[in-house]
Amino acid sequence: MVAENNLPTIGMLWLEGPLSFLEQMCLLSFVSNGHKVVLFHYGEVENVPEGIELVSANEIHEPKQFIVNSQFKTPVPQSDIFRLQLMKKTDFLWCDTDVISLAPIPKADHIFGYFNNTTICNAIMRLPADSPALQAYTDYSLDPFPIRPWIEGDERHELERQKAAGELPHASDQAHSVYGPGVLTWFLRHHGEIDHASPVSVFYPLPFRHTGQANDIPAREFRRKYLTDDTLAVHLWGRRMRWWVNKGIKRHSFLDRRLRGLGVSPADAPLPRKGKEAPKKIEFPSNLPELRLSKETISQATNGIMSVAQISTSEQFLKVAQFELDKIKSGELYGVNEAARPGHKRGWDHYENDAARLNALSMSLSRFANNQRYLPDLSDPKTITEKLLVMKLFGDMPKVSAADKLTAESFVPQPSGNLLTPVQRYWDSSSPVLPEELELEPGSYWLKCNNGQGQNHRLNWPMSKEESELANEKLTSWSKKPIPHGYWAAEWWYSTIDTRFFIEENLAAEGEDIIDWKFWVVAGKVQMVQVDRDRSRGHVQMIHDRDFNFIPKELYFKTSEDTEPRPKRYDDMVQIAEAIGQRVEFARVDLYAIGDKIYLGEITLCPFGGKRKMRTPELDKQLGDAWTGTGLFPN
Repeated sequence: MVAENNLPTIGMLWLEGPLSFLEQMCLLSFVSNGHKVVLFHYGEVENVPEGIELVSANEIHEPKQFIVNSQFKTPVPQSDIFRLQLMKKTDFLWCDTDVISLAPIPKADHIFGYFNNTTICNAIMRLPADSPALQAYTDYSLDPFPIRPWIEGDERHELERQKAAGELPHASDQAHSVYGPGVLTWFLRHHGEIDHASPVSVFYPLPFRHTGQANDIPAREFRRKYLTDDTLAVHLWGRRMRWWVNKGIKRHSFLDRRLRGLGVSPADAPLPRKGKEAPKKIEFPSNLPELRLSKETISQATNGIMSVAQISTSEQFLKVAQFELDKIKSGELYGVNEAARPGHKRGWDHYENDAARLNALSMSLSRFANNQRYLPDLSDPKTITEKLLVMKLFGDMPKVSAADKLTAESFVPQPSGNLLTPVQRYWDSSSPVLPEELELEPGSYWLKCNNGQGQNHRLNWPMSKEESELANEKLTSWSKKPIPHGYWAAEWWYSTIDTRFFIEENLAAEGEDIIDWKFWVVAGKVQMVQVDRDRSRGHVQMIHDRDFNFIPKELYFKTSEDTEPRPKRYDDMVQIAEAIGQRVEFARVDLYAIGDKIYLGEITLCPFGGKRKMRTPELDKQLGDAWTGTGLFPN
C-alpha cells in the first residue's frame, strides 16, 4: 500500500533486542494501512520486518542516563521522555509498539484519546511543536527528580525541601508512570487542550482487565464485543499481553487472525528476554563537515519516501556518509570513476546523483552502526560486514539479478547448473489474485513473492473458502508494499526485479522443517557453510568450513554439537555455490539436500543488508580477510 500524504508517519521506540511477533504484528499493521513507520532504537534490534525504517534514537534524544523503573525493571520512564522529544522535533505520530492499527489515522495537530472516563493514555499521541501543554510536559519530563504538577501548598513545599536536600527519590525510584498518563492528562486540562481527545472507543476499546480476550475468544466475538465503527487502533497492553500469550496463540482469535493476515509467525519471533542494560554509545567524529546538500534536496532524491523531518533525524549519518564518499573519491577507490563492466550495474550507477548516493550510504551506515555500535572505515574495511557495505555501492552485478527467486536457477553457470533439480512451480503471475481454477494434487505447497523477504505462505490443497481468502489477503498485502523490498538496507537490486507471485512445491517432509544449507562464497570460494535447523522449534545454527569440519562457534543463533551428517552430494553443492560465486564479489547460496537431489533455495547477495552483528566477532574478521583478489579488494 502506498503511503498516503494525508497520513502521519508513525514513530515508535524499541530500546534494543529482538522484536517479538507481537511487536512485528503491530508495526506491520500500520504499514498495511498506508502509514510510514520509523522505529527508533538505542541498541541492536533484531527481527525487524521489511518496510520498517530503523533510525538511531540518539538522533532525537541522547540521554545522559537511561531511566529504568526500579520496581518493574522496564524503561517506560525513558520511553515517556523520548516521545515528547519526538513531538518537539518531528511531525510524527507517536505509537507504542503494542498498538495495532485497524484503519488509517488521519493527520491532525492533536491526536490522543481517553482510556477510561477521566484519563488520557499516551500510547498514541500527537501534539504540535508549539503546544503549551507539550512545552510544559517536556520541561517536567526532563527533571530527574520530578514533583507532580498538581501538588500544591504545604505538600509541595515539603517535597521541594526534600529535593533541595537531595532526599527526594529519583524518577527511577518513583511510580512506574512518573512521566505517564496522569501527568499528560493534567497538562492537557491545565492548558485547555484536552477537548481534542478522542473517546475510549477510538484507540483504547480493550480494557486493561480484559487484555486476554484478544486471544481467548473468537475474532468475530471480539469484534462484536469491543470494536466499533470509529475504532482506528487497539492498545494491547503489552506487558500484560505478553504474559497472557506466553503459552501460545489460540486459533481463530483476534490475535491469530491479525498475525496470519500480516504474515507474522510467533515461532520465528518469540517473546524477547528482559533486563538488558543501556547499549553502548556510538561515537561520531568531532570534525565532520556540514552537509553540502540541503535536506530538501536529499528528500527529493528519495522520491519523497523520506521526509525532511526523517532526513533531519539522520543528519549525523549523512555527514559520515559524505565523509566516507569524499575519501573514496579522492583515493579513487573501488573504481568510483570507472564504468561498470558490460552487462553489469553498480549501486553507484543505480543511484543517479550524489543526493541519492548519500542517502543510500547513510542508511547502510545507520543500520550497521546501530547493530555493531561503531562506525566502519569504508576506505579500509576489515570485516566481511564492512566489505558488504562497499559491495552494495561499488560491486559489479550482472543485470540479470541473482536475487530473483523465480529465475535464480538460470543464474547458475553450466555445467554446474545441470547438478540441480529444478523446484516445481505450478502458477506464477504478476496479478496478486489466485486463479479460480488450479490443478493441484492434494498436499502442501508454498505461495511466494519473487523479490521480497518473509513473503511466503503455506497452502494446504484443497483450500477452504477461509483459507483462500487468507491467501488472497497475503497476495494483496505483498503487492501493495509502500516501499520496495531492500530500500532501507540500500539493496538496490531488488527494485530492478519485476514483482511476480508463484506457487511451488513444498520440499519438506510432512510436519518437518527443511534443513537449510547456506554456502558463504567469498571471492569465488566457499569459506563457510551455515546449517540452519528447527526454525519453528528453537532455531539452531551450525557452521562448518569448506571441508565440512565443524566449527564450534556461533554465527547468529545458538549452535549445537549434534550436527547434521554430510550430505551425499556435498561436493556437488560446493561446486554449484562456487560456480555462482564466480559471477559476483560475494554470494550466500542457499541449497537443500533431499536424498540424492539438490535444490536451489535462493541467492542472497548481502545477508541482513550488511548490518547484523555476528555472535563470534572473529568470524567476521576471518571472512573479511578471505575477501581479497577481487575487483573491489585486489590486495
